[in-house]
Amino acid sequence: MLSINLLILSSIINNNITSSTIIQKHNNSLNLPMNFLVSNKSEIDKIGIVDFRYILKKSNAMKTLGNKFLLFEKKINEKFKQKQIVLKNKEKIIREDKENFTELDLKKKIKLLKKDVFKVQKKYKDERSILNKSFQKIQKKIKDLLAQVIKDVSIKKNINVVFLKENIFLFNNPSVDLTSEVLDLFNKKTKSLKITISPSN
Repeated sequence: MLSINLLILSSIINNNITSSTIIQKHNNSLNLPMNFLVSNKSEIDKIGIVDFRYILKKSNAMKTLGNKFLLFEKKINEKFKQKQIVLKNKEKIIREDKENFTELDLKKKIKLLKKDVFKVQKKYKDERSILNKSFQKIQKKIKDLLAQVIKDVSIKKNINVVFLKENIFLFNNPSVDLTSEVLDLFNKKTKSLKITISPSN
């Protein structure tokens, strides 16, 4: 009996009869609940689109983080340049006075200079690495906060699915674009966010 009913259902669908007609004629015979046979189109249609990258770029939190990163990066570079100047002066002195050194002493001084250069380069690399990791850690925190704001907005507007704008080829209804609303709320939520980068001293 069930196979016959399924065959009838299939033939009705192939003849382009609507789901409501199917329910009216065969709901009793199939003994299936109403919500099983008919999808709630109004629920499926509740989608949203958000430009995640744009919000990050324009958000006050990311601007503050970016400015702090550049400030610390500048300090590290300036400190490294000063140490480079010191090393170049040492090298200059060695070259100018090399006639006054024995061959053995000259080799020792050059070896020590190279060791100092290596230390400075390693220190610079380590400080940059610490700065970058600190930046990435805070950036992840900001991204997680943004994801939560997007979720909050979608729940408030009864939206079931949110797509990234970069993955959308075309959308004809601007009302599904949540970008501006999310950006405004995100700026409010992160207004008192403490952003601290921790480079080495």
